[in-house]
Amino acid sequence: MMFKHLEEEKQSELNYSLELTKQLEEPTKTLVENTFKKNIIAMAKNEKNYYMTRIVELILTSVVIGVNIVPLDFFTVFKIPIILLDARIWTILFSVCVLVCIALDSLFQFRDTWQKQKELVQELKNECLKYTCKLGIYTEDISETETKTIFLQRFLELTGERYSLFEYQKKQQEKVDSKIQEIENMKKEKQEVA
Repeated sequence: MMFKHLEEEKQSELNYSLELTKQLEEPTKTLVENTFKKNIIAMAKNEKNYYMTRIVELILTSVVIGVNIVPLDFFTVFKIPIILLDARIWTILFSVCVLVCIALDSLFQFRDTWQKQKELVQELKNECLKYTCKLGIYTEDISETETKTIFLQRFLELTGERYSLFEYQKKQQEKVDSKIQEIENMKKEKQEVA
């Protein structure tokens, strides 16, 4: 419930991004949609983790302050054993918990990762919008094949993929060839059975 708005924002971002890919053709459409889904879901997860660690840090820090400020007489009303009233124990315990939260945030860098993914999603959406509306480098002066090639190359550059457009097309062709080989093998098996 606490992060309901983040889920709604994630879903609306995902819906809008997928709407931008409607005019793309396969297999480019699948690549773009999967990239959007992966980045938007990870972005929402990192944002949620960032806020959760900050909230826990705030609560634990408040408890540390409260334990050291509240007089011991207040706790005797609840008949709590004396050993549990030692403020040093609670201060150390909650301080360690705060340090763990800070260490998790430093280790996984939730905020930085979330911001980078958000920027990437915005750039990818802008590129899809330019392609759809034929803006910038996607003008009407060039052929449709060149436009598709430029879009895919630009998309791969933005996502930081480590392979070129040629390698991507080669992988796609290998997938098609393997499917064709499977179909041919199935036909041969059927002919042998008959």
